[in-house]
Amino acid sequence: MTGVWEVAFVIFLLSLTVLVYLLIPVVLRFRDTLGRLNRTLVVLNDDLPEILKNVQSITERLDKVMKTAEDAVEDIAKIERTITKEIKEPLINIAQIIGTVIQLIERLLVWPKKK
Repeated sequence: MTGVWEVAFVIFLLSLTVLVYLLIPVVLRFRDTLGRLNRTLVVLNDDLPEILKNVQSITERLDKVMKTAEDAVEDIAKIERTITKEIKEPLINIAQIIGTVIQLIERLLVWPKKK
């Protein structure tokens, strides 16, 4: 019975050895990846304040552009209201007056028909 256990133990040790042999490249690759990740994080931490300043600057410029656009839209709305009040309504009134005058002239120029 001890012979079976010894054979099983030897098979177990061989399996463990093969497993460790196969895992060594994986562990080395993982270590290299962690090293590259660490270097990337160091570079990113060094560059992060500059990146944040640039983002803040872009945000401020976009806010200014949006404010300018809003002001322009308000100005256009004011101009449209002014045009409506100052030009459109008087033109409509003039058109109505001209229409009335034309109707009056037509009535005056048309002779009554005899029955």
